[in-house]
Amino acid sequence: MSREENIAVVEAFLDCVVRKEIERLPIDPEITFESPLIPETKGHVEAVRYLRMVAATVQSIRVLQHVVEGDHVATLFEEMTVNGPLRVFAKFEIAAGRIRDARVFYDPRRVAS
Repeated sequence: MSREENIAVVEAFLDCVVRKEIERLPIDPEITFESPLIPETKGHVEAVRYLRMVAATVQSIRVLQHVVEGDHVATLFEEMTVNGPLRVFAKFEIAAGRIRDARVFYDPRRVAS
């Protein structure tokens, strides 16, 4: 896939989170997912469970930067949450138009405040 296509997958993912349309997430059924709040997990069920929890708190997302290398997209974005702004860095691996691997990094203390 092209750089623009890979970015479009990531932006569709973020848009689904903001719109609370978790069932429309462009994720692979065997996705591997990790964040500060959950250890590395594999599979659609666990990722969707976590993303439903996240989506409940997210009001908007503003992408600050994408860095693309092949099928990998690193994205820096700011979430406006019910607890205030949260800066997030995420690394995605895209395969066949779906996210196969997602690693999300942020300060979890900001979520608990």
